[in-house]
Amino acid sequence: MASDITALNTPSPNAAQGDAKPAAKRRHKPIERFPLRFHCAITVAMGNSLHRMTGSNSLLSESDVGRLALHNYLLSNDPLYVRQMTNGNSNA
Repeated sequence: MASDITALNTPSPNAAQGDAKPAAKRRHKPIERFPLRFHCAITVAMGNSLHRMTGSNSLLSESDVGRLALHNYLLSNDPLYVRQMTNGNSNA
């Protein structure tokens, strides 16, 4: 009978798991329009101008301005990029 009491007082394997912190929920990543990231250093003057141009009333964000500048540069200097853009792939 003593063995029955001991068995009742020992925690079950599931009880030990209940004490542990639950695993953090993973966020599902939305399908991104721009799946790659590009970072660059700019001068203080460029940063000040960018803040003025992309203030609260602006239609474009800082990243939009950078993306447009890169897009225009690539259109001017990379024939393959131009071909990709003119073939209907606006997200190439």
